[in-house]
Amino acid sequence: MMLEKQKDYFATRYSLIPDSQLDFESIKGISKETKFMNWLTSFEAEKKKELYYRGTNYTLYCKQLSDDCFLMSFAKELQETIGEKTDEGIHDTLINNYKKCTILIQTQNQWMLIEKSSDISNGIESQKNLIANVIFKLLESKNLCFELGIMTEKNNFWTYVSTNKDCLTDIDITLSSPNFLGGIKSVSEFLHKTKDIYNNTSVDIHLKNKEGHLIIDPENDFLQDVVRYTSSGCGKWKIKTTTDKTGCSSSDNPYIIQLPENVAQLKDSDQKHISSALSHMKRIDPECKKE
Repeated sequence: MMLEKQKDYFATRYSLIPDSQLDFESIKGISKETKFMNWLTSFEAEKKKELYYRGTNYTLYCKQLSDDCFLMSFAKELQETIGEKTDEGIHDTLINNYKKCTILIQTQNQWMLIEKSSDISNGIESQKNLIANVIFKLLESKNLCFELGIMTEKNNFWTYVSTNKDCLTDIDITLSSPNFLGGIKSVSEFLHKTKDIYNNTSVDIHLKNKEGHLIIDPENDFLQDVVRYTSSGCGKWKIKTTTDKTGCSSSDNPYIIQLPENVAQLKDSDQKHISSALSHMKRIDPECKKE
């Protein structure tokens, strides 16, 4: 029996950030989570959602698999040239061709497992950003900001810091405004206060010592929580050293899960693979909400 070809999916967590301006649904007490769920379930009636963004057409399809699980197809329109045979010779003809990637969404823990696709964008960071920007634009009418963060093992940060402790020059950290994570109060309170004052969607922290003498204490409670928060997909981090100008970032080592190439066909075997992937996520995500 021939084994089914597998595709890599990288794990992300989405953040839903309500605008401070109250809209009609918010006044009625509809939460940001319910708004997003209503948006996902609206695909059943609308069939697809389309957006023209920065000169390119995007089309999204979405199927509900269970109460908290959805399968989305994210398609990007590309123009390609093909050669057509005529009596006078081969003529170039421009055609529209849609390249797609599959996205598995689990709403309880706000996970998105995204199929890696160089047809969509080069590199998972740029692919993640493109998907987040398109969904954000489609959610604007609901007064919601939408962000995606790559999920990674927090020890990647501490291992790199420990290995390069005598030459750290830059650490950049981005924290998404409060998501569903409870967290240690120091980070949560910090983010809530900045959100209340400025209505910001994220906070950037830049630590710099051009001589490479940054002091990063692994016992510092606040910093531990910052790394936990960003590694869980609610932000990102990047570190540079005097000997490594490119540096290391949270997107370099994402959680990767493999699923069959044609999992979107939703055969019985595909459903089992999807269930297995979500079970694996529950084991590796320390912030997983318990059922």
